Amino acid sequence: MKALRLLALATALCAGGSLVANADGRPDVAYTYGPIPCASCESMYLGYDWSGVYAGGHLGMAFTGSESTILGLGIIQHTASGVAGGVHLGWQKQWGNIIAGVEVTYTALDADITSHTSVLGVPVARSSEVSNLVTVTGRLGYAQDNLLAYVKAGYASADVELGLRVGEPIPAAGSSSDRDQGWTAGVGLEYAIRDNIILGVEYNYVRLSVDDRVLAPSTFVAREASIDLQSILARVSFKFRP
Repeated sequence: MKALRLLALATALCAGGSLVANADGRPDVAYTYGPIPCASCESMYLGYDWSGVYAGGHLGMAFTGSESTILGLGIIQHTASGVAGGVHLGWQKQWGNIIAGVEVTYTALDADITSHTSVLGVPVARSSEVSNLVTVTGRLGYAQDNLLAYVKAGYASADVELGLRVGEPIPAAGSSSDRDQGWTAGVGLEYAIRDNIILGVEYNYVRLSVDDRVLAPSTFVAREASIDLQSILARVSFKFRP
């Protein structure tokens, strides 16, 4: 019986060893500190991140207008439309809702223009062809999560060929081809359907100033020529992780 009493006393002392009475009679409790568990922290969504490098392709329609003064024949104007398609590569950075970046594009065009008229009863056929359009632009946009609206502007360059045929049945004909420079501006809207896949639509205006040309082998000279090109393009881009 004495042994049982000693065992019970030892058990009580061990159980109460971690409790120390305060002046108010309440015991101190030893706490173990550690990180607060957060099961949802890793899945917290902070919004779509537009920053990084992206590349893709575009396809749509182009509408071309051409105007030039042919010495001896006057001003000749004409328009045409065709398919436009190409590739683009860009980089952009996000600060809050503001997006800024740069983009380089190459676009192949199928918008050859040929117009027929007559001057003092003499038939005249005038042609122009724009191809291999390259642009380098800055982009500035405003994003709401995975939706981005932007404007763009910058440098444009394209191959421009001018041709002329005057008279029948033995015409005086000539042509000239060169690469000409200009500027471009546009607006667009993009929507990220995945973390790295972006769909968009874009409108562009391009203005090219054409140097004075001798349309060899004829002696006709094309002066003050200009090309206006408008395009509406569907875009798909792949964004690389920053």
